[in-house]
Amino acid sequence: MLSNPSPLSPDLLVLFGSCSATATNEHSHRSLLANVEKFVYCMCYELNWGLANLAPVVQMLCFHGAFAWVLILQQYARPILHSLQAGSENRNISKQFVRSFNFWIRCPKNARKTFIEIGDGFQELFVVSDDILDETILRRGIPAAHLVYGIALSVHATIHRGILLLQNLLCCAGDSKDDTLDDLIKLGIKFCTGQGLEIYYRKTEKCPTFDDFRVIMHNTILQTPVSESTETLIWAVQILNLCAKNEKIDFSADLCEKIGQFQQIYDDYINLHNPKYAAVRVFCDDLDEGKFSYPIIHGVQSHPDDHRLLDMLKKRPLDVESKKLFVDILESFGSFEHTRKVLKELKDGIFDDVDKMNMGKNPYLERVLQNVFDNLETEIYYDGCD
Repeated sequence: MLSNPSPLSPDLLVLFGSCSATATNEHSHRSLLANVEKFVYCMCYELNWGLANLAPVVQMLCFHGAFAWVLILQQYARPILHSLQAGSENRNISKQFVRSFNFWIRCPKNARKTFIEIGDGFQELFVVSDDILDETILRRGIPAAHLVYGIALSVHATIHRGILLLQNLLCCAGDSKDDTLDDLIKLGIKFCTGQGLEIYYRKTEKCPTFDDFRVIMHNTILQTPVSESTETLIWAVQILNLCAKNEKIDFSADLCEKIGQFQQIYDDYINLHNPKYAAVRVFCDDLDEGKFSYPIIHGVQSHPDDHRLLDMLKKRPLDVESKKLFVDILESFGSFEHTRKVLKELKDGIFDDVDKMNMGKNPYLERVLQNVFDNLETEIYYDGCD
């Protein structure tokens, strides 16, 4: 994984020199293609970057010459690669959920790897865009990509990669490309609607109701750390569904929505109430973003005459002691207990929906859900973690 904006390694510089040399010789076109392709794959191996999205990049390099890679690396790859350094427990959970659906889809191995990497690619660019929209300062303890590379470059990186991913996805979709594009556009519109609502409440400092929160989750859910969770989960599953061995599986929208809600509320919970999570990210960083997460909405709505939570959110960023006081208030309001109860209800509802699908049990999906819930039940309060 790329640890900083370091220069290319000596071996890659030598290979890049070979590309540049052959690019100046009009009789060496075949050699240029071979060297450029080798350079790109070696580069991505060094940066630990997936290979599923490289076909359009290689084509562009071969058309414009080897020098184009420097521009691509600076304008497109580095902000997204930078964000991957931070990792994300929530992002890993998202990927586990998506992969568990393949137990039903039975996608061929080679195609599955390609489609999963495309789905991962969309989630990774959502991380960069979400940090910009949330005005995030640190992601899991390192500066957010837009603070290192600037907003303009980071926005360009997400747009650029998104277009390449979409191009590659439509190429892989074959005869299903029209339906695929139509589905992705519909999901994209809903995703932007839900994200816009979240930004509205954060910027106006108005606490949404639980009904408002459900509307936001219904239209988003899994932006990935980013957690407008449902639409990106459905998006990723539909991408994987493109290469189903037999007929495409019509998944229950309720099932995907409940999984997305579970993931979103779980992420909201552990951000405020899990010391292990605090060790890998800024302590309660949802408070720094002014985010109205599920436990906070419960705290505000259940005690409308107590304005301490809203007043503290307006003073962000908060110091550690203020955050601990905020968490203590939520604890006294029963907000964490309420959140745990809701998560258990969602978990039971997910298993009920799976049973109703008449597709047989899915041990992989059940294992992911059980592991997540076991972690939730064994989490420890932050005391003693300082």
